Amino acid sequence: MDNKTVDIFILSGFLGSGKSTLLKELIQSEKRKGRRIGVLMNELGDVSIDSAIVPNNTPLKEMLNGCICCSIQGELSLQLNSLLIEHDLDVIYIEATGAAHPLEVVDACTHPTLASRVTIKAVITVVNAKQWYENKMSIKLNKLLIEQVKYADIILINKKDLVEKRILDSIKESIEEINKKAVISSVLFAKWNPSFLHTQDQQMEISNKSVKKHNHESHVHNHLHLRTVSTPVSKPIDRIQFLQWLERVQGNLFRAKGFIYLKETPGLFLFNYAYGDPVFERYTFEKQYQPVLVFIGEGLDQSCIEQGLSKLQLK
Repeated sequence: MDNKTVDIFILSGFLGSGKSTLLKELIQSEKRKGRRIGVLMNELGDVSIDSAIVPNNTPLKEMLNGCICCSIQGELSLQLNSLLIEHDLDVIYIEATGAAHPLEVVDACTHPTLASRVTIKAVITVVNAKQWYENKMSIKLNKLLIEQVKYADIILINKKDLVEKRILDSIKESIEEINKKAVISSVLFAKWNPSFLHTQDQQMEISNKSVKKHNHESHVHNHLHLRTVSTPVSKPIDRIQFLQWLERVQGNLFRAKGFIYLKETPGLFLFNYAYGDPVFERYTFEKQYQPVLVFIGEGLDQSCIEQGLSKLQLK
């Protein structure tokens, strides 16, 4: 059985920050490495503009007229599934609209039917230096920009030439206060060396002095800010015991979902847990799925989750 998973990188950042320019650079870098790349793009309007930067021979799926976080999460899962079925890929880059929240994008990428086939490697947020410093946006939009920084694994402060060095330093400091774990780098025209994106065993080489003190915990593979854990659950579990265990999961659990069997009631159930509210729905469709649970959060311990679920299945 082929256990290969496809790497997923999520490009986040507010409108005009430089995400599309970064995507173009990343595509070229992946092509030079000989990696098979796919792209999934989301735009708010009904006409695709940014997709023009994607080479013709690169598998591309587009979602228009909606934001991933509010109206087309289901479509993202479907489009991602289509890319996986139609093409033999090594990596997929998802460029989310500037109005998208990274947590919601991760949520959309971790549908239980996709969990065993993809590995979310990192959320990369691009920040427009001048826009961040001037802070002229509404309270609501400014909050979104902060959230995009808060949940990033890699933060690129783009268009650094538009601000003075002392201002650039203050921008770095303010971003570090929001997210102390992220790799932070200031760039021009979104040009950045992504050589460590696929590094797993060796320490990432980062030239940016502001993040050297964090590089021991900056391995993209092992220290995602938004951690996703997926694990099969082959045997029925007790619903009450499962919910009690869920409340004790180590870390900050944002989301849990999947297909599971319950001891009390025969049949497969679709499980959803968000903001502390669990919901079990009987799965009645003809297509059957293997039971699996997906967890999204901060500071999640995969081995502890797997051990906890194993014990529940033995009871």
